[in-house]
Amino acid sequence: MTQKLQKLMRKAETWPKEVQDAAADSLQLLDQAYSGTYKLTAEDKKALARSARDVRLKRFASEKDIAAFFARARS
Repeated sequence: MTQKLQKLMRKAETWPKEVQDAAADSLQLLDQAYSGTYKLTAEDKKALARSARDVRLKRFASEKDIAAFFARARS
């Protein structure tokens, strides 16, 4: 654990119960995001389906298209 987090956790011991509960809820959300299973949204599923369809149809960007994209993004 980092010193920054240790210091904050010691300080949190002095907070009111409601604030401690809110902090614990926030940490729990972070823990789930980093160690739990990600649940795909409907939008995520649609994007993956489009991507899979593009792969099946062999629709890929050419090297020329990719180079042009990065040239525009860098300018």
